[in-house]
Amino acid sequence: MRSSSTRSATIVIDASLAVWAVLPLFATVDVVDRFVDWRQRGCRLVAPAHWPAECTSAIRRAVHARAISDDQGHRALGDLMRLEVEVMPADEPLCRAALEWAARLGQARAYDGFYCALADELQGELWTADQRLARTAQQAGATWTHWIGG
Repeated sequence: MRSSSTRSATIVIDASLAVWAVLPLFATVDVVDRFVDWRQRGCRLVAPAHWPAECTSAIRRAVHARAISDDQGHRALGDLMRLEVEVMPADEPLCRAALEWAARLGQARAYDGFYCALADELQGELWTADQRLARTAQQAGATWTHWIGG
């Protein structure tokens, strides 16, 4: 694992943050300005391979709960793709690292572990709208994890 003093222009975006960007009615803070800032600074936005499915599922949940219409769901999905987040493949080393991160986070599933593993591997920052993930990752040594509301 790398030191927190190493910074790069690579930003790992988790699904919660992306969903807040495309469905701002669910966001507790404005995240669009953050995406604009990252783009203006030339940051590379990346996410693990499961990210599109996780985001699509969250959008579908909002449609199913009738919080948004079908049309709004389809627009949100289009907006998601326009965020231009580079989706990284889940190769064996990343999967192994995700397992290790999931254990460090005390989680039964490895989804969040993939975000931490990818940020660690690329020496980037992890940004999330999930306050619990940010806190737990920080406690596990991922000082390069940021909660968008903090």
